[in-house]
Amino acid sequence: MARLLAMITERYAQGRTLALLDPKDLKDVEPAVNREWVRLIILGVVMTGAAIAAGLSELSAAGSTQIVAVVGAVAWVLLYRDRLAPGDVLDVMRGQSRK
Repeated sequence: MARLLAMITERYAQGRTLALLDPKDLKDVEPAVNREWVRLIILGVVMTGAAIAAGLSELSAAGSTQIVAVVGAVAWVLLYRDRLAPGDVLDVMRGQSRK
């Protein structure tokens, strides 16, 4: 493990970010499953449901818009909580970025 970490560190310092490991080191490794599409579908269904429910309610247009925005933001935070820092969520709410 220490050998692999040293190799990754050295290659990263050299700027070889697309070849951090040799193919022989990756021979028995299973690739990670990308399930991003599941999160996006769930977020789309929640947002659509919130928009339909807000439209069917007797709220004003401004109230419906706020409901959909809050439901969407909460769903987004719940779905991506492992990838977001609290400061990033606050930046998104304010429409700003620190990066």
